[in-house]
Amino acid sequence: MSKTIKENDCRYDYKERCDCSDDDNCGCVYPENLSRSYTNACFAEAQTAQFSAPLTVGMQAPDFTAPAILGDNTLIKNFNFYKFAEGHLAVLFFYPEDFSFTCPSELLSFNQELNAFAKRKTRFLAISTDSIHSHLTWKEMPPEKDGVSDICFPLIADIDKKITSRYGVLSKKETARRATFIIDSKRIIRHLSLNDGKIWRTPQETLRILDILNQKSDSLTSCPRGWKQNFFFERPEPESLTEMFSHRENS
Repeated sequence: MSKTIKENDCRYDYKERCDCSDDDNCGCVYPENLSRSYTNACFAEAQTAQFSAPLTVGMQAPDFTAPAILGDNTLIKNFNFYKFAEGHLAVLFFYPEDFSFTCPSELLSFNQELNAFAKRKTRFLAISTDSIHSHLTWKEMPPEKDGVSDICFPLIADIDKKITSRYGVLSKKETARRATFIIDSKRIIRHLSLNDGKIWRTPQETLRILDILNQKSDSLTSCPRGWKQNFFFERPEPESLTEMFSHRENS
C-alpha cells in the first residue's frame, strides 16, 4: 500500500501503519497502530463537529458562564446559567441589541410579568451580544428615554458570541436573532421559537407554554387549541357520523 497523508490531514497512513512494523498484520492495537504523524487533532476535529450540531427540542440546553448585570445593577463577572436556573424552568430570551426601538418594548413587557413567571417556578434572563458596559448604560436610562431601568432580570453580555453561536441564533450581522428557548428543570429544551426581526414577542404565549409544562403528566391528556391555566382537558369519546351531522343541522 502506498497511500500517504498530507500535513494536518486525518486520512490513514497505510505505508507507515504503526511504529513497530511495516506489516499490516503486526497485531498492534490502538494507539500503537497509529503512525507518529497521526495526531489527536483528528479526534478534536470530530468532537468540534459534534459540538456544533444545531439544537432542537428534546436536547440538553448548553451551560454557559458569562458577564451579566442583575436587576439591581450588580455586575457579575462569571454568571453561570445552570446555577441560576437550578431546580426551575428557565426562559432564555435572545434579542438583537441594546438601544434599539423594539427590544426595550419586548423586555419591559416581559418584566411586567415577572411575578407570573415566579409563580410558575421559572427563571427569566435575556441575552445579547452587547458588552456588559452597554447593558449597564442602557439599564441606567429610564423607559421614557428608551432605556430599561425598570428591568429586574439578568442581562447576559455575550460579547464573544459563544452563547449565541452555540444556541444557533447568531445572525449574519453578528448579533443575536429574536429567539426564545424554554428549558425545563432537567435542563432539556422543551420549546424554541425564532422570529423575524420585525416580529415582536409577548409574554402571554410564553406563560401559556409554561402552564402546560407545569401540569402533571396524568392531568392533561392533550393540549387543545386555546388551552389556558386551570383548564383540565379530558379527551372526549369520538362522535359517530350521525351525531356529528346532527350537531351541524341544529347549529
